[in-house]
Order: sequence, then structure tokens, then C-alpha cells
Amino acid sequence: MKKHKNPLASLGLAFGLALGVSFSATAGEFDGVTLKVATWGGSWKANMEKIIVPKFEALGGKIEFVTGSPAANFAKLVAGRGRAPFDVMEVLDAQVGDFAQVDYLQPINLDLIPNKANLQPFQYNTTYVGSWNTQETICYNTEKFAELGLPAPKTYADLAAPELQDKVSLPDINSGAGLANFGGVIYAAGGDEQNIQPGLDLMKKINATKFWTRGGETKTQFESGDIYAAVVHAGWCTRAARAGSPVMTVHPEIKPGVKGLAKEGWLGIMKSSKNAKAAHWFINEYLTTDFQYEYAINSGVFPLNKDAIEKMKGDEINAKLMELRPDAISSMLRLDYSKVDKTAWIDGWNKTLTK
Repeated sequence: MKKHKNPLASLGLAFGLALGVSFSATAGEFDGVTLKVATWGGSWKANMEKIIVPKFEALGGKIEFVTGSPAANFAKLVAGRGRAPFDVMEVLDAQVGDFAQVDYLQPINLDLIPNKANLQPFQYNTTYVGSWNTQETICYNTEKFAELGLPAPKTYADLAAPELQDKVSLPDINSGAGLANFGGVIYAAGGDEQNIQPGLDLMKKINATKFWTRGGETKTQFESGDIYAAVVHAGWCTRAARAGSPVMTVHPEIKPGVKGLAKEGWLGIMKSSKNAKAAHWFINEYLTTDFQYEYAINSGVFPLNKDAIEKMKGDEINAKLMELRPDAISSMLRLDYSKVDKTAWIDGWNKTLTK
């Protein structure tokens, strides 16, 4: 991810010192504080309620969740001209460019996030701290592919097999994974962020009839037999596997030396927040080994915490369906969204796939 400079970033350290934020917290330190966190619902919120919320309550505070997609929460920011109904927000990598155009985030004092030591240096800066990533894959039903006499797919183009007609599910361009996975298809077809036509041609060739807006739809579709393959992050494939579906992931070949696609999540603190001290505490807790591992196992996202990644190797399904080698993870495709014309991508998609 490119580091987009926030106008206030240089004031980060002074900001933190002025607040008197400390690394540790003591009982009663957050008495009367209600921290509002913008995140998804479901298992995302449930894991925070299980692990992070009790710790904050023990310090006297309360955490409330504003549930919705990052796109929906950004819309709330725009509508309120930056006056956010929350303190901390989950931000997708595809939104970093949007935030760079506005002044809605306050600087993060990295000295107050000691658990950043569990991350790679590129996974934090004075505007954002990394929270998770996903490994975008092709998830397929091994039994159905065998019945059809099809080998395991290696590329997106393999989904265009006639035998798979009406049995492939792709992420809708407007879903949280839509831009990322369309970008993967574009690159695999020989294009890039500014040359999307090869990707559109390949999408038309695949001729999918099912497009998901929530990854959980693919789990249900695998269970019902409505689909034999889906482009979806590995976590949804692991959930399908845990539910009994005979599925396997493939990290698609994108181009020479690049196999697989990564989508990244970040945490930012709203400029309008009056609870920066608690917000820093929350981000630091988000990076603990316990939370990162629990989150990954139950939600299907991939942890950034190094120790949590090691623990993932002890889970049979994750070890089988996710890429756990650091070198392979670092070499996955990561889109440069600063070069993406979202309007052109969405218009091209709609004209090609919704005729």
C-alpha cells in the first residue's frame, strides 16, 4: 500500500504526547468512555465482543459497534462532512485513495501501538495500521471437478470451461472484494490498473451467471450444489470446508513470478473522535496474538501478527487451504489503487456483464 500523507501526520507524536496516552492502562482509566467502532457485523463483531470488549470494560469503558461495510461507513463520513458517528473505522485498501482526498483521519502515534512489532514494517504508518488481509482464491468442489473430468483450475481462464457453465460464482464489482478480484483477472489476462479491456474480455469468456455480494453466499451455494467453483477469499472456502463441503483453494497464476492475490484491511482513527486515547488502545489490542488468531479462525481473514500466523499452521483446514509461507504471501499481487479509475472499472464491468 502506498503511504498517503495526511496533512496532520507530522503532528502525530506531539498529538499523542498532548493527550498523555500511555502504553498501559489501569482499572478505571476509561471510566465513562464509550468507544465506537465501525466494522462489519456477524463473526467480525462477535470476535471483538468475545476478546477485546471484556478487556475494555475491565478498564471502565464501553465499546459500541457501528456495523456496515467500509463503503457504507465512508458514505456516512461524507454525508457528515467528516463528523463521524464512530471513533475507529475498518478501511479497505481500495478506499485509501478516497481518504487521501479528504481530511477525515487524525494521525496515529505509532509509539502508542507497541504491538506493531508483530507486523511487517510496510503494514503500518502514521495514518493507518494494518488489521488483516485476505487471500483471494479460486475455491472449487473437488468431487464435482472429478466427476466432470476437469483438472484442478490453475488460472481464472480455467473457469470458462463449458462444463462449468452456470456453476461459477464471481464477486460483484460493488462487493467488498469486487475491485480486487476484477484486478486479479485483469492482470492475469495481460492488462493492468489502467488497461482493463483484457480483463473484461476474460470475464465475458467465463460468462458467469452468479455474482455474490457477500462471501457467505458462496458457502451456501457450495452446500446446495448450485456452484462448483467461486472466486472468493480463502476464508470463505475454509468455512465451506468446515461445514462439510469437499472444497479446495487454488491461488491463481497471475503472471510469471506472481501467484495469488492479496486484499488488505486497515484501521484508522477519525479526526472528529474525542476518544483518541481509547482508539489507540483498541488498535493495539487488535494486533495481539490471541485476537488475531481467533479472528482468523472464526472469520476467515488472514492475520498480520507473526505469532498468530505460526499458530495457523496447527489448524488442519487452514494449513491446507491457506498459503502460510511468508515468501509466497509477500509475492502475491497487490493492486495499486492510486492508478485505478473506479468509475471506468465499474462502467466497463456493467457494460460487459450486465447486457
